[in-house]
Amino acid sequence: MSDLVNISSQFKGLPMGDLIGGPLTAACDSQIKLAQATASFIRSVGFLPPDPANTDPNAVGATRTALFRFKRPVDNLDPATKAAQPFAEEEVELEVPLLAIVKVPNLSIQKVDINFEMEVKSSFSTKESSDYAASMQAEMKVGWGIFSAKVNIQGSVAAHKETARASDNSAKYTVSVLAEDRGMPEGLARVMDILQTASAPRKVGAPVPV
Repeated sequence: MSDLVNISSQFKGLPMGDLIGGPLTAACDSQIKLAQATASFIRSVGFLPPDPANTDPNAVGATRTALFRFKRPVDNLDPATKAAQPFAEEEVELEVPLLAIVKVPNLSIQKVDINFEMEVKSSFSTKESSDYAASMQAEMKVGWGIFSAKVNIQGSVAAHKETARASDNSAKYTVSVLAEDRGMPEGLARVMDILQTASAPRKVGAPVPV
């Protein structure tokens, strides 16, 4: 047993702080970058560039809007033509903040899984390799007179022994990060509701009988 690999010693000195804390720190840094990406999107898409004379680095320009102009039917209020043409058509325009009609990206890290598996295999097999050999040879003469014979005796003994040792170490390290878009934050959603409520068509021309 003294020749076996000491399994407990294989786990000593492992940088567990780096193995576990490293991915968590990276996830935290990624979350900051995702939040900065959302803020940068709102600043660049939702607002016009600031006045060049303004030296404030956090300054933004006017709200960027999209202008829609269309015609809609209304009641003809002109007494002279109302009997013959009860309906009229008026041209209106609608100015909508751009942020209210585009999707604001809001990715955030929801889950971080860190899996660390280390397997230490230790095996020890004995195949002692040694060769031993011995031989013997003898000659005897038996009989008497004219009746005699010679007998030869020969033999050998051999042995073989081997010694071998094998060990195996393996490790597996997996980090899984899940990021989801959970929709618009509550504060931004309320701002969008206010902007949409303030967006109403305004008349740009007198009604025309149709």
